[in-house]
Amino acid sequence: MLMENKLELAVKALDGTSTSRTIIVKKLCNGRNCGRNIEIAKESLDAKRAEGYNVHGNPNVCRRSRYLLTNEESIEVQGPHTSGEVEIVAVMDRGEVLISVGSDHNDRSLESTWTQALGKVFDSAKLKQMAPAVIARNAWKYEDVKGHWDKLNLRSYVTVDDKKIPYQNFDLSSLVDLEYHFRTSPWLRENGVVLFGGSAGILESVPSNVYQYQPSIENVFFPTDFNFEVHDPILNRNISHSYNIITIEGPRSLSL
Repeated sequence: MLMENKLELAVKALDGTSTSRTIIVKKLCNGRNCGRNIEIAKESLDAKRAEGYNVHGNPNVCRRSRYLLTNEESIEVQGPHTSGEVEIVAVMDRGEVLISVGSDHNDRSLESTWTQALGKVFDSAKLKQMAPAVIARNAWKYEDVKGHWDKLNLRSYVTVDDKKIPYQNFDLSSLVDLEYHFRTSPWLRENGVVLFGGSAGILESVPSNVYQYQPSIENVFFPTDFNFEVHDPILNRNISHSYNIITIEGPRSLSL
């Protein structure tokens, strides 16, 4: 019997009232390379294929163990080379779709891997399996935001040199929408599914020594906090959350 992961959410209604929900998480899923311009995203993946890597298609949804989903304010990771990405999150609960915001935390040291069993692999789901996925504690009803989905704005912030700086800022118009995922993978509407809907790039204002998908992660700074939010400019409301990242092994540990 699989372990049970219960997720507590406060669902905020349009009239300002809040209802508590206990979600039994049955499947945790992550969107990958979900840019709405599918051809441009495909070109970047084709470049990795030309280098001999096995690469998933795009847009793509991969699975992650359900126990990795959390809404705590601190997470533990194995090594120091991890980072978050702000994402819209859809939670399927008893025939209803709830919307929140989360961070797809990844172990960046595994972005490109090579093994005798698998060969060269790029953007493997294993880099997601190595870290928790964090979700906020509040949610909205999908029906309340569906009509202006593309206007929802996602933002993230990290601390660099003791200063909180913007890290990401993009609207959902840059990603394939939730209905796209439902059409291409109807099983995502099953009760208990939690879907992280993909992310977008890092702001140009982020210092060059801070992690932002660099090919080499040597001498790159990985923040030890991640702050994220979704802003609804039509209904003028936000959902936000933040967490600290605790590394349990040092950079040169033999346990890595």
